Amino acid sequence: MRKLAGLLAIALMLAFGTATVTLAAGEQTIKGDLLKIEGEFYVVKDASGKEVRLHVDKTTKVEGAVKAGDKIEAQATDKGHAMSIKPAQ
Repeated sequence: MRKLAGLLAIALMLAFGTATVTLAAGEQTIKGDLLKIEGEFYVVKDASGKEVRLHVDKTTKVEGAVKAGDKIEAQATDKGHAMSIKPAQ
């Protein structure tokens, strides 16, 4: 009985651990200069010089006031939707 409970506990840890990794795999952190805001899109130039276009909507958590020219940090999906945006530290 103890062996079965132990195996069940290990199986649950593996299942939840895998789910967490899967969710995190689709996210990315983008740090750079906010070049411009075009309606629902923020255009950010990252450290490598690449311009990234982020979609921002009512579900995006924006911390503080950010404007063009600010250095920002954003958490975004692999499809370019910003989940959160804040001034960079």
